[in-house]
Amino acid sequence: MSRILQGLLVSIILCALAAADAFKPAPPFSVQTLDGETFTSTSLRGRVTLLQFWATWCPYCRRDQSAVDDMERMFADQGLVVLAVDVNEKESTVRNYLQANPRSCRVVLNGGTELAARFGAHGFPYYVLIDGNGNIAGVQSGAGGEGSLRHLLGRAGLSQGPDARAAGSRKSTVPTAIIAKSTVIELAGAQSAPPSKPRPKTIFFFTDGTRLEADHYLLDATFLHVEVDGQQRTIALSALDKKTTLTINHQRGVDLNIPQSLSEIFLAF
Repeated sequence: MSRILQGLLVSIILCALAAADAFKPAPPFSVQTLDGETFTSTSLRGRVTLLQFWATWCPYCRRDQSAVDDMERMFADQGLVVLAVDVNEKESTVRNYLQANPRSCRVVLNGGTELAARFGAHGFPYYVLIDGNGNIAGVQSGAGGEGSLRHLLGRAGLSQGPDARAAGSRKSTVPTAIIAKSTVIELAGAQSAPPSKPRPKTIFFFTDGTRLEADHYLLDATFLHVEVDGQQRTIALSALDKKTTLTINHQRGVDLNIPQSLSEIFLAF
């Protein structure tokens, strides 16, 4: 009985998280896919859009990859558009990955993290469902496979019977092709309210007595990826004085978490 109650509690929490930003207007955007197609928040009105924020190094993105591609095939007759937005990686990195791991859905490059931050993507994969009216119908943080994605799509009224599910789940025969040079994502000039006060930088303390401050960084269970003086640096977490770093930052009001497993990442934009 306790396991059942725990499962129900987890389901309630996940549903609450998915609904937290539901039916708010989605931030305006304009993107171009790797094959040169352009999609904007305006041109997609009237169609349901699923955004997947992902990265080539993310094992959980890879786990969900076939399910995401299947969703587009399964719901193509209902006008679903799936855009897999790679976050903060070089074009060559993405193209090399796709050569070895082809995708049938549309792939978009995002050379920075601004769009991901706007949609609240602080971990990968992260899904945002936009309904035909341009509103966020639901979000999902983390990999969940076909069943989870179908449940998310249902929030925008998309559904299919068992026969269609079986047909849609067959593997794609789309040929591997790396096509014309892509353009990195562009953001439309949306106005947003300025924060009441600037967020303090995160201070990292190291075991050798040095320290650095950063606004933008990514932490995984083994490395700190950070920009210092305009240069990207990767620093082993074994060099980090974790206790001091956490204590000082929490005292300064900085919400910092250090991942404890390979299934976790922490990003700051």
